Amino acid sequence: MLTKERGAGTSRWRPFDHRALTGVVAMLACGAVTVLAASDPTRRLIVGVLVLCAELGMLASRQTRPSYSAGFAVAVTIGSGLAAIALSPSGLGEVPALAGVSVLPLCIPAGPARIAAVGTVSIAFGLTIMAVSGSLGGLLAGVGAWFIADRSVAHSALEAERDRAVALLAEVEASRQAQQEAAATEERNRIAREMHDVLAHSLAGLSVHLQAIRAIARRENSPASLTGPLDRAAGLARDGVQEARAAVDALRLPHLRGVDDLKALVGGFPGDADLQVTGHPGRLGPEAGHAVYRAVQEAMTNATRYATGSAIEVRVAWEERALRVAVRDHGLPAGHRPSGVMGSGTGLRSMSERIEAVGGTVDAGPDPSGNGWRIEVRVPVSGAG
Repeated sequence: MLTKERGAGTSRWRPFDHRALTGVVAMLACGAVTVLAASDPTRRLIVGVLVLCAELGMLASRQTRPSYSAGFAVAVTIGSGLAAIALSPSGLGEVPALAGVSVLPLCIPAGPARIAAVGTVSIAFGLTIMAVSGSLGGLLAGVGAWFIADRSVAHSALEAERDRAVALLAEVEASRQAQQEAAATEERNRIAREMHDVLAHSLAGLSVHLQAIRAIARRENSPASLTGPLDRAAGLARDGVQEARAAVDALRLPHLRGVDDLKALVGGFPGDADLQVTGHPGRLGPEAGHAVYRAVQEAMTNATRYATGSAIEVRVAWEERALRVAVRDHGLPAGHRPSGVMGSGTGLRSMSERIEAVGGTVDAGPDPSGNGWRIEVRVPVSGAG
């Protein structure tokens, strides 16, 4: 079974991972403190609603790409936090407000709108702290909010460049390997041509001359001390011709990578990747092994494009009648963006065609056990190796 290409099915929402869960728990805990710090039941009810709105705003802002809807959701979080500060000064309403400030620049497309939004929020935060504290020094909180927003943008840009560099390195490594294999194949073909044109022809000529000499020696009734070595030399020449031709044929065969090369592939991957092998290896043809190797390479490269920054798991399972290889990522991590490195759009189709040519199947799609994308390859084997 083959599903659609990865790029067409990329979600616009970031996966809910342990970092996001930690943030939710922390904000709820701070919200509970803020509710309890309110002076009367009515204020506690209002602050509780504000805390809930702040939490929902943060959850609604978890989009993989900047949008004004995500910016509005963060604005709700910040506004709710500022209102909670005013109603419950002894609480921790600053936490949702500052959390919103830290993600606001990431939710609004770059430009004047982002600058205006961050500036407005910083001023509002400083004025709110000044009103609650009764001191002009509270305005410095606005400077702190601006600094947090600015650092958030810088950190996001740094992570994006790092992730893009990893994706580009994966692409470059795959291209470099293909070029090396093409160059090695060309060199092997050159050596094969030289062996065929020089060595094989020379040995064939030697064999013909030895046979002619043997025929003359037999006609002249030469002694066995002469004809015996001639017979052995002619036999060696014939064997040399056959061995030279076999060597030429072997050189012309392409060098195929296989399942045993996956360890080096995963170990040399520029991102975070892990390989696990289970079962007893079976007999797998060179073409099938090469198809599996290429499928894993393409799947890992796709993961760096669309789940940039995610750890990649490669699981190789030898079964009695089949080899199963699964490559899985964990989706786009919180705070990360897709690398922006675009593929040709034919990688999954080419992978499927290569695997099907050796009698196997490819299954690709969202991982059924949680977040992320999974590509599983299955090829038949012919018993224990």
